[in-house]
Amino acid sequence: MSDLDARTVIEAGGWDGRYAVVRAVGTLGDRGAAVIDANGDGADINLEHFRRVDGEWVATSSTGGAGDWGRGWSDGVWAEHDRSDDGWWLTLEEGPEPDDDVSERPAGAGSFGWVAWTPEALSS
Repeated sequence: MSDLDARTVIEAGGWDGRYAVVRAVGTLGDRGAAVIDANGDGADINLEHFRRVDGEWVATSSTGGAGDWGRGWSDGVWAEHDRSDDGWWLTLEEGPEPDDDVSERPAGAGSFGWVAWTPEALSS
């Protein structure tokens, strides 16, 4: 069984390790999230959600956009991230699905960037 660490985030999320930088990682049981700086330059910050399936971490959703702050829900977990003078932080907490039923949204523009859902990972 693997831990959700920076290497696992890059591999499971399909990121190019030459450019992407993992800024923060957190887990809550068999669910987790990570903050990824897509190009290592702070211009494109992404929030990835993961779930451990048969001992391996798989990506379940990804959101991104400009700016340091972000919040997203996937698979019963809210993740929120931001950057302070001390570095990046990420918090995870269980919570109900948002009222606007984001699981039914097609991939496309979100309120602060973009969103993509991979529901097949949740049904595994």
